[in-house]
Amino acid sequence: MLAITLDVDWAPDPIMDDVIAVLDARSIPSTLFCTNYKRDRSGRSSGLTGRYHERHEIALHPNFQHIGAYDTEWDEMCALYPSARGWRSHNGVTGWPIIKGGFTRGLRYEVYPSVFRGYVDPSPVNRALSEYFAFTTSFWDSHMLHEPGFFWTFAQLPLRELYADDAKLVVLGFHPNILYYDMRTAAEYDARKATFHEVDETASHRRRRPSGAMKLFFELLDSVPAGNFTNLSSFGSKAGFW
Repeated sequence: MLAITLDVDWAPDPIMDDVIAVLDARSIPSTLFCTNYKRDRSGRSSGLTGRYHERHEIALHPNFQHIGAYDTEWDEMCALYPSARGWRSHNGVTGWPIIKGGFTRGLRYEVYPSVFRGYVDPSPVNRALSEYFAFTTSFWDSHMLHEPGFFWTFAQLPLRELYADDAKLVVLGFHPNILYYDMRTAAEYDARKATFHEVDETASHRRRRPSGAMKLFFELLDSVPAGNFTNLSSFGSKAGFW
């Protein structure tokens, strides 16, 4: 099975809507790791609960960097998205106190952002936390921005032989802004940082033939049958993890 995951990262609503529309045109599910939109000073991102089809799972993308008040971050995030079952930490900040805080608030999985070589089965984290699992990420669009030998083709994606295996789950990570602007290089990403919260439709993938991240996204969605995609909670439920 294959899971499309999106780290929302305070992406503006029109960009989120565009990327989700690409998935919805093919009835393909995803897991959306949502940030705390109330901290977006631009006011261009908002809550995603109820915004999209139920095939798209709402999960959390908390930011524990440079803070020690883990409970405060958890409480704010869970208040915004009380139905969330899983999370992936912003920039990978995690640890035992953070994990326990998520578990006591009803979360049942986390996704490690680190990319491991080869396939790693979803695994229980600790005997003290029954029905709590860790998934790993097999691909990041943001990593590939730094790889000059990556040509944004489906053939370069990892673990393709497992996409049709119902007992395995390959997690692919994407970012809405990288997809919307069809980015190919780190230089393109850096050039957009100053205007991250603005929407420049004239520079979007819809105004040209995609050749970067969105090209890969289209190839992926059109190469793999829709029935081979799942969101993370659905996979965990069917596998009997919780």
